[in-house]
Amino acid sequence: MDIEELRRRRKEVSSSSQKTLRNMETIANESFRVAEVAHNSRKILDNLDLEFERQTGLDSTDVKFLLFATALQVGRWVLISKINSLADKKISDSRVKDNDSRIKKMEREKRDKYKENHSEKWDHNKSEKYRTWLEIVYDGVPYDVSVGSPKFGINMEAGYHRMHTLGHDPIAGWLFGTINIISDTITLEDFRTYKISNEPRPKHWDYETSIGQAFMMAIESIKEDDKRLPAAIFAQALHLKSDVYTKFGLPIPLLEIFSPDLAGKLYKEGYDSLCLLKDIAVVGTQAAVAILINMLITLIHGLYYNSQKYPSRDLYEVKTRKILSYSNIISSCSNIIWVGGNAIAGNESAIKDLDVGGLMVTMYRLVTDTAYIQKVKEDFVFGGFNKLIQGEEYKF
Repeated sequence: MDIEELRRRRKEVSSSSQKTLRNMETIANESFRVAEVAHNSRKILDNLDLEFERQTGLDSTDVKFLLFATALQVGRWVLISKINSLADKKISDSRVKDNDSRIKKMEREKRDKYKENHSEKWDHNKSEKYRTWLEIVYDGVPYDVSVGSPKFGINMEAGYHRMHTLGHDPIAGWLFGTINIISDTITLEDFRTYKISNEPRPKHWDYETSIGQAFMMAIESIKEDDKRLPAAIFAQALHLKSDVYTKFGLPIPLLEIFSPDLAGKLYKEGYDSLCLLKDIAVVGTQAAVAILINMLITLIHGLYYNSQKYPSRDLYEVKTRKILSYSNIISSCSNIIWVGGNAIAGNESAIKDLDVGGLMVTMYRLVTDTAYIQKVKEDFVFGGFNKLIQGEEYKF
């Protein structure tokens, strides 16, 4: 080995040693840096938290969106409450007496049309026990009969008898009412069932039976003539249709089965199935329009996103969600204050203006938007902290 080779090797060893020392120094400096970051972690996290709030805070443009969204939401429930009042008046004006000539004419025309469509095709099978399909169509429903009920200790309450009979239930009536029509029975809200007899006239309560027996009688009658089933369904549909717009209307579906006292109270106060359907439609409209407004604000606000100004689309969406949550909260609170203030002042009917659908949307936004904002905030704060811990990438 000559002198030049020794010099070359010594130079390589020296270079390697210097590199190792530099790497050791880098590691030491990095350790000190990480230790410093760890020591000041609370302050760093607080600073990152403040930075998140700064970047997601509402600026002047966002405030304009907030005011616009709030105005739309408040205008929404004010307008819908006015429409609701008009709907109440229209329903009230459309009420007719039970014996209204228009109802009687409609029933007669429907029955004659049904007879015309089926009389030539269907036989009129007589029976000693049951009515023919044509008698079912024309003879009325048995669950309208109240004559004879007092002898069984039952008060049908005259015009309020509909809340006591399952045949008048807008939902359960399709089953129990149809069975009653075919078997000539009446089933009460507690499922007690009584046979209705035609002889001697007038129709009257004859004896107590059971819903099971009524069902078996209906099956027996249908076996004699299966045309009685569609005739009974027709009679049930016609009777419900003729009752729905009368003064007393039809009771709230199924409520009399589970809570007869509440069903009776509401029915006697004039709240029937028609009112329920209207309220369901109103609540659905309230929620649907509130959601549409939120979608509109989201779409328009999203058009203002500037990638050079905002480092992350997620951070910008936090601003959007804040606008939606705040506007929904302000709208809902103003509605509650309005309704509550009117109620305290003696205007109890103001409860009809309660923005139930809007409140539901507000609660949904509070839950989902809060969860989203919290997730983005955690990613921003802890992601930034992790980057500080990791530092630069070194090549040793």
